[in-house]
Amino acid sequence: MKDYDYGTEVRCRYYKEDRQASCPEITFQVTDDCCLKCSYCYQGNKSHNMMSKETAKDIVDLLFKMYDENDENSVINHHTKGVVLSFIGGEPFMNIDTISYIADYFATECFKRDHIWLTNFRFCISTNGLLYFDPKVQEFLKKYDDFISMTITLDGPKEIHDICRVDYDNNGSFDRAFMAWQDWNNKHEFIDTKVTISPDNLYKINTILDFFISHGCKMIFANPIFEHQWTIEEGKQYYILLKELANRLLSTTDVRCSIFSEHCGKPLLTTHTQNWCGGTGAMLAFDPMGNAYPCLRYMPSSLGNERKPLIIGDIHGVYSTPDQKKILNNMRSVTLQSQSTEECNDCPIAMGCAYCSAYNYQVTGSYNKRVTNICWMHRARALANVYYWNLYYIKNNISKRFPLYLPHSITKKLISDTEYDMLYNLSTL
Repeated sequence: MKDYDYGTEVRCRYYKEDRQASCPEITFQVTDDCCLKCSYCYQGNKSHNMMSKETAKDIVDLLFKMYDENDENSVINHHTKGVVLSFIGGEPFMNIDTISYIADYFATECFKRDHIWLTNFRFCISTNGLLYFDPKVQEFLKKYDDFISMTITLDGPKEIHDICRVDYDNNGSFDRAFMAWQDWNNKHEFIDTKVTISPDNLYKINTILDFFISHGCKMIFANPIFEHQWTIEEGKQYYILLKELANRLLSTTDVRCSIFSEHCGKPLLTTHTQNWCGGTGAMLAFDPMGNAYPCLRYMPSSLGNERKPLIIGDIHGVYSTPDQKKILNNMRSVTLQSQSTEECNDCPIAMGCAYCSAYNYQVTGSYNKRVTNICWMHRARALANVYYWNLYYIKNNISKRFPLYLPHSITKKLISDTEYDMLYNLSTL
């Protein structure tokens, strides 16, 4: 089964044999520069830094060194059966020379060392697509095609995409990005996409999703942004829109959307304590200068002057000083319960509710203090899942039901009593 959530099969390949097996994501911010100025970008403090090949080599060498040292407390050790090397910006293809160098050097070292990673690695890329047809980019994509998972960012049809995603001459980028998106997808069997829901496009999400479905997408990942304080009124609209989407998907046979998940909108088991986000010690990211962070969003390009960047090492070592080791210990002590409010811990639909540890840090100064901006959107999503899954079970003659866990005292703030009765009846048939 392909693990589309992370763009690689190697993340879960070894768990049957080794329960401690891991496949961490190592992010290379090869540049903090970009050729677009998207209105909603969380990297509000981009510059013009480029990662050199020398710095890139030092980072790759460090990854192998960490593996060889086999420190049980390290992000990488002998339990690391595979790695995902993620290239990001800004716009990563602005530094295609360094990306190509990293790929070549990493693959060569794996071969020379007869390393387990040789057949268990993946290159992940998030790009705006504007440099996709550059000859150097095409050469790289062709060379490593079987090892690349790439997302070319589209916000939907042209009239929606070009509202927010403009270049520095204020020209919309849809036509260029769409040509790249089509070319890449035409060369690959499985087409997926990622939709970020913001206040600017909330009321257009079904237009956006219809656009992707009509162009052959089989899997659509979508989620509301964490940065906006979503309101009850927006939650009401979200539920209505998700019902429309549910009806659309139920009329098809081969399209899925991550919004509808059988793991969403249920109580958490008391034994479920693991932090949802990997930004508390499970991932590793390097900026163009070679400084290391728990993830990209702890970097200056995201935090600016709002918070002190959370540096946990550099090309010489990660979590190696006493202060850095203290950060790692503190991060690894974070649980779902420790960071959450009492309301979150007692929530009957806590399963599937997302958050970003680095954004928690940005807002509160602590990655162990959860920001709950998406609460009403998650409640609306949970109700929509009751609608979708029970109709799905009925349609496919599956003898189970998706329970309605959210109490009426909460649901009445989002939906009418008639709508509540409909969902309740669906869940208890």
